[in-house]
Amino acid sequence: MSFLKKIIFRFLMMVGLLTIVMAISAIFILKNVISMRKSIDEDTLLHLNVSAISGDVTTDSGFFAFENMFSNRVSLIDTLQLIENAAEDENITGIFADVSSVPLSFSQVEELRNAIEKFKKSGKPAYAWGDSFGEIENGTRHYYLASVFDKIYTQPSGMLGLNGLSSSSIFFKGALEKLEIEPIGSKREEYKTYWNMFTEEKYTKEHEEAVTGVLDSIFNKIASDISVSRNISKEKVYKIGDSMPLTAEKSMKYGLIDGIKYREQVLEALKTETGYKKRTSVGYYRDVVFSETRKIESKIALIELPGTIHRGASDIGPSGYHQSSGSSTITGMIRRAVKDENVKGIILRVNSPGGSVVASETIWNEIKEIVKENKKPIIVSMGSVAASGGYYVSMSAEKIFANDCTITGSIGVIMGKFYMRDFFKKLGITFDAVSTGKNTRIYSPMTKLDDIQKEYLEKSLDNIYETFVKRAADGRKMEYSEMEKNAKGRVWTGTDAKKRNLVDETGGFMEALSYIKNRFPDIEEFAVVKYPRPERVLAILLGRDDIAYEQERFSSRFIRNINGLASFYLQLQRSMFLKDDELLRLEDKRIPVK
Repeated sequence: MSFLKKIIFRFLMMVGLLTIVMAISAIFILKNVISMRKSIDEDTLLHLNVSAISGDVTTDSGFFAFENMFSNRVSLIDTLQLIENAAEDENITGIFADVSSVPLSFSQVEELRNAIEKFKKSGKPAYAWGDSFGEIENGTRHYYLASVFDKIYTQPSGMLGLNGLSSSSIFFKGALEKLEIEPIGSKREEYKTYWNMFTEEKYTKEHEEAVTGVLDSIFNKIASDISVSRNISKEKVYKIGDSMPLTAEKSMKYGLIDGIKYREQVLEALKTETGYKKRTSVGYYRDVVFSETRKIESKIALIELPGTIHRGASDIGPSGYHQSSGSSTITGMIRRAVKDENVKGIILRVNSPGGSVVASETIWNEIKEIVKENKKPIIVSMGSVAASGGYYVSMSAEKIFANDCTITGSIGVIMGKFYMRDFFKKLGITFDAVSTGKNTRIYSPMTKLDDIQKEYLEKSLDNIYETFVKRAADGRKMEYSEMEKNAKGRVWTGTDAKKRNLVDETGGFMEALSYIKNRFPDIEEFAVVKYPRPERVLAILLGRDDIAYEQERFSSRFIRNINGLASFYLQLQRSMFLKDDELLRLEDKRIPVK
């Protein structure tokens, strides 16, 4: 009887696994077939729900993008390209944008805003509506985006919170002292503020100066753009920024909005103006437009450098895409793009606050060699943040584009650790150790630094900082002394970075894309191809994607996955057949991992 149960169970499990595989495959096939059949009818209004914009290059979604198959989420860069396409699409009569929720940084808002500004030149109307531009929250981001549209509306209860910008920081010095945890480290130079959270109780003079400079620069950009778009003085915008949130009536009185209407009323007004018969989401429009671009032979590779920069392989998020920038992964993708004959140029979209010096140098060198050998144009488009290591990897690119609101620079370095022996002693936990050398435990949280080790730390920081500044100066064709004045670990906005020659142009992805296209005047059409490509999900799962074919790592990851499945399978069977001695003996017959 037990044997029969085992056979039935194994059969059902096999059927279940095959069903899952077939279901996933069917979803992929069905989605592709549906995408191919989609089309845009005449007199269609493009409906832009800003809350559906998720992610910069790829969408932040559920497990391996399955969520995307049943939703209309789009990435920022996809949205920018689609708005450009809509301006020339005869079937699109205009844009309606719901800006009630804006899950974007100011840098992203700036790029989206620029795309709408260009769209308006087509003569097609662009209307924005929000149920409120901030409700018990700062609505500066919401209104900054809305202000570029031809018409702006909110409902009667809506508010307009153009309240300016603020930044706050947390400091752990007091807590660490109470816990008897001692931060041991140093920085280069005085504007490198990350370590301050562990050693200070409030802003230092340099810290406050840098933060204030960034906020002032960004709000100056916001005020200037609103002033132009709404035809009101910049001084008035600043004055409103000092006021309390405005009611819908006062917002209209001050010329900040064009009317007080509910969402459906705005859509009716657009129908009267454009005569649109249907509405389409940006997600649906993406499937139509991008299905046509697949046939284009000439490509431009788009590679994102997101999150922390570190050695080895990038970390994979729930969406199946990279959440960090591993040096092996990034250099592997760059090499693959360079080898692809159809790829004419490469855009690196940097969205990183920094990380490992070694990993940053690896990526920097890969880019430098490509530019030096003139293999293909490789351009950096800085996203919301491209600072410290994010700036390091950008330095050797042929051209650097940054938005006015991008946070960049931070040419500096920190190094440190936490001494925790006294903390553990308070808990009654003690440690002892033996070592083969005097400096074996220099990085241990159980040891302090002696004078020689402190000297080594300071010299290491000097060396790393000087190398960073020198390479930045060489990349920007500046004298070391001139570059060092703008280094010192200080962050800048894209506006201020351009003034200091830290970047080449203020502009976003679309400007970087235009730059590469102009390099090839004989080619009429380009398709933007993202790396890693979606069809390489299996390769990502197996750890094989874009790692220069490291066979040992691939085999090890693959075997570990098989072992994991085998262990789960055995445990599941044991839970149902506790007396199955044969299965217990099988437990040790797994493949060894080397």
